[in-house]
Amino acid sequence: MYKKYFLLGLIYLAWGWLMVVPSNSVKVIFCNVGQGDAALVTSGYFQMLIDTGPVKGNVEKCLDENLPLGDKKLEIILLSHMDSDHSGGLENLKKYYNIGKIVGLGDLFEGDVVVGQDFKFEVIYPEVGLLPRDNDSIVGILNYENKNVLFTGDIDELVEKSIIDRVNRPIDVVKLSHHGSKTSSSQEWLQKVNANFAVVSVGKNNYGHPAPEVLGRVLGVGTSVVRTDENGSVVME
Repeated sequence: MYKKYFLLGLIYLAWGWLMVVPSNSVKVIFCNVGQGDAALVTSGYFQMLIDTGPVKGNVEKCLDENLPLGDKKLEIILLSHMDSDHSGGLENLKKYYNIGKIVGLGDLFEGDVVVGQDFKFEVIYPEVGLLPRDNDSIVGILNYENKNVLFTGDIDELVEKSIIDRVNRPIDVVKLSHHGSKTSSSQEWLQKVNANFAVVSVGKNNYGHPAPEVLGRVLGVGTSVVRTDENGSVVME
């Protein structure tokens, strides 16, 4: 009888261990934070958060659903820029998570590489010495295995044009700049990027995001659209 209970105990313990130990495969989760941006890149116990969403975006819910059980550490937070819909959630995260380092505009430049576990984020904008502009953002390509995800922050068509030749590899997924604003995602840019999927991180807003003409251009180049306001958090694994 004791042997039976001991065996059951081992089975439950093994099952619990499997529930706790995370997969080492890389996942990218575009979190549903309403009108804002936040994307979690996770591999095992290593996590990088690209933007935090707005102060009331509840990015913590996305983290709780996708971090390993009991893991309260974010190794890296990368802020594409300091607009409140991209960085507003930072102060709350500081209260509840152990944050390894925070990097953003002024820290990273073209050619810099942020190395994670089984993935890397290669910065393609801005370049060193560029005079700062109000609508600048860090732009980079996340690479893992043979997949490439392009993060664009809130850049406009002028920046797209200036860096179009830096998109020098096949892109699987692009995060549409500025929540699908009509100031970005030009026809030329979308054709060059030629992604399989475009993610629109967006919520209820008064700005007309995403602009119908932008969605039309995206679909016109053969790229499928996924929206966090309609689909919830979007997971790539």
